[in-house]
Amino acid sequence: MLTLVQKLDERSKNSSFKYLVKCDCGNEAKVAFSQMSSGKTKSCGCKSRLKGPENHNWKHGRSKTREYYNEGFMRVKYGITPEKYNEILENQGGVCAICKTKPNFDKWKKRFVIDHCHATGRVRGLLCDPCNRGIGMLRDDPSILMNAIKYLAE
Repeated sequence: MLTLVQKLDERSKNSSFKYLVKCDCGNEAKVAFSQMSSGKTKSCGCKSRLKGPENHNWKHGRSKTREYYNEGFMRVKYGITPEKYNEILENQGGVCAICKTKPNFDKWKKRFVIDHCHATGRVRGLLCDPCNRGIGMLRDDPSILMNAIKYLAE
């Protein structure tokens, strides 16, 4: 989209010469040679202001959203898809697998924690944050949990 107009006497931070260029949209801009030769600068900036499919970085409209990153994290760390997460949640009746409470999400917590066995990586269920922290503090050890139950029953 850029057409070279003339070389300028200015230099960029990395000492490459700057050039005056004309964009297809009609605007002129000063661009460092290194930016043009690497392909990082493709327009005067008008392309980055475009929204939706017209923007050159647009993929599917969900990039850089919290949900998009959470879904990728679920796939990589636990090997489950959002559909599988929803299936597990439905099988649990929409509540925590341990305390059976309904979710109390705020602006930071948007979903249950995915509980998994640290030895095998197998997903066990979905937990609220306090239950997940509780079994984590007890090192996922059933004997320690049994001792805690006996202690609380006294």
